[in-house]
Amino acid sequence: MGSVYDLDNVEFNPRCSDVKGVIIIFTYSCAPITFILLTYCIVKMMPNKKRSSFLAQIILLIFFSEIMTSISKLLQFLKYAFEDTRKNADKNSVETPRGIICQIQIVISIFSDFCSLLSTLLLSFRCYEVIKSTKRIFDSKKSRKYSLILVILISFIFAISFLLIDRKITEDSVSYKYDLRDRCSYWCWLGHEMSLFTYFCFMIILIFNIIYACKTNSYLKRGYQTLLAQNSVLIDKSISDKNDNSLFNSGNSVIEKNYFSDDDQKRIDEIKRMKIKCLIYPCITIGIWALFTIYRMVDDIMMMSIDKYNREDGRDREKEIIGDNPPLQRLVEAFLVIHSFFSSIRGILYAFSFIIFEEKVFGNCLRKLCFKCCLKIEKYGEMDEDKNRDSIANNTIGRNSTDDGLNFRKSIASDFSKNHNDMNVSDYNSNV
Repeated sequence: MGSVYDLDNVEFNPRCSDVKGVIIIFTYSCAPITFILLTYCIVKMMPNKKRSSFLAQIILLIFFSEIMTSISKLLQFLKYAFEDTRKNADKNSVETPRGIICQIQIVISIFSDFCSLLSTLLLSFRCYEVIKSTKRIFDSKKSRKYSLILVILISFIFAISFLLIDRKITEDSVSYKYDLRDRCSYWCWLGHEMSLFTYFCFMIILIFNIIYACKTNSYLKRGYQTLLAQNSVLIDKSISDKNDNSLFNSGNSVIEKNYFSDDDQKRIDEIKRMKIKCLIYPCITIGIWALFTIYRMVDDIMMMSIDKYNREDGRDREKEIIGDNPPLQRLVEAFLVIHSFFSSIRGILYAFSFIIFEEKVFGNCLRKLCFKCCLKIEKYGEMDEDKNRDSIANNTIGRNSTDDGLNFRKSIASDFSKNHNDMNVSDYNSNV
């Protein structure tokens, strides 16, 4: 038994002695909020599951995965219903109720982490293939179903396999037995060797996420520039309106101006919205997991040299390396708090991304505000104004209609409008 606000023996852990209380508060406050928010999002999406798009199905899988993370953290409450066996000098091969719960937490966490990363990679790839309008692998229902099953199956196999390997590696450990794994992080994780290997796997998935996110962003940027190029005209500077938007100004008598029809303005707005919808989840994943990976790999390498000793020698070693070096201790504790904070709120970030950018049910005012602030959609002159049309007709100077790639630019500009409908996750009835 023990208090859920567990600060027992914290003085023996310089790595978190001053901040463990804050980490406990993060865990106990954010995990229930994450669970409630994501459950609410799932409930809002489920009534339309028969007509749901592939992107909506992927987002559902990400939400279920993040709920598993919050459940893993909430299992911490259950530990304190059992005897505290942390002080016992048993090897890690000796099973205790708290140790069993710790191992359950590890399996759930590994499953959730791999599932979220692989699902986000699947989402990034799907966005890219839809925008590119090439041969689409996931247009068939069979390939969609198999891909989702494969993500779940791989995550489950990795979770079980990594725990079994970790048990084998650490079975003779006393200083790092499962009862002690939550001594600073307040939830359990793998031993240092397997943790390094796991984060190396995460890093590989993350790299592919970055690649497809960059490709998607680059293609959308090209589409945006294409629309600007298609609607730019050269006019006499002396009759140009000072309030018009221009691509550039120069000292010459001729400058380039943009005049957009309603349809073209809608396409520009759609490209910007597509950019947000395609990149919001990958960007959250990349940002958070890049931080996690760098921190955990450095932390594991540093702590590996401490936890290889027995309990007493390990404490002395930790005090010597961290406790007797206040600047290093403050730095280590600061990074531990940052890691714990983002680990606790990552599901909340996913939920709010959906609420703001995807689901119409949650209030259009938030989405409109975010699009206005994030996208900064400009208002251009319109082609249907008679004076603009006359001015363009009289002052257009020798545009070369046979520029390389012109046909491609026209084609891609029209495709963006069509593909935006495919990307509309909140409608659930698209072909994506």
